[in-house]
Amino acid sequence: MSIESVQKECCEHYQAIYSPVEPTQLITISRGIYEGSIPVEGVRYPSPHHMSGWWLTTDDYDGNISSLVTVHFEHIIEKRPELAIYMALPFGYRFNLGGETEHVWFDQEVANESI
Repeated sequence: MSIESVQKECCEHYQAIYSPVEPTQLITISRGIYEGSIPVEGVRYPSPHHMSGWWLTTDDYDGNISSLVTVHFEHIIEKRPELAIYMALPFGYRFNLGGETEHVWFDQEVANESI
C-alpha cells in the first residue's frame, strides 16, 4: 500500500481534508525522530509553501528551539514511515503517538496562527 493511499485513509478516518506534503517540503524535527524514539508529538502550523508546517518532537526535545532541525519530508518517509501516515492532515492538526496509543485531534488555536 502506498504512503498516499494510507494518508488518504487517515484523513478520511479523522474526517479531515486531504492536504499532502510534497517530498521536498521541510519538516521541523527534534532529536529522537530519526532514532525511532517514542512517544512522538506532531503539530501542523500554517506555514509558507516551502515548509510543510509539521513540527515533530520526542521526549528528547529539551525546549531549546535551536536544537531543532529541518528535513525534507522524503526523509521522514524513509526513516519513520509510521509518522508519514499523518502528514496529509491539514494545518491545525496534532497527533501524539506513545507506542500502543494514538491520539489525533484538531486544534483551532494552531489553525488560527498566522504565517
